[in-house]
Amino acid sequence: MIGPPDPVSNLRRIIFKKSSEETELEKKYRKLRAEVQEWNQNFWTQHNSRFFKEREAYLKSNLPEGKSNLTADEMSVFYKAFLDKNWRTHLYYNKEWYRKNVTLLVLALQVKLRRIFKIKDSK
Repeated sequence: MIGPPDPVSNLRRIIFKKSSEETELEKKYRKLRAEVQEWNQNFWTQHNSRFFKEREAYLKSNLPEGKSNLTADEMSVFYKAFLDKNWRTHLYYNKEWYRKNVTLLVLALQVKLRRIFKIKDSK
């Protein structure tokens, strides 16, 4: 099941189905998917919270009297500064995101191959 978008992270949570005949490998894969989802949710919640807070502060300090908002060109100064300030965080996130997804891909492939060839988990 996929839920509605989170108001801060904008991510949709997924509830992963637990099979009654789930093998240990399938359980490991399901749990890791949930952990990666939680890690991703936490990152984007923190990131977007910082973004909204800093954007609000920027608007308060740069909004001329009598104006209700800034133009896209005027806001681009903030967006660039925010991205420049957070580039290391984004770099770390991207590296981790790819690493986690490769791990998930390997597990998914193992699960699929075991299902195709009907290989049981060794305990």
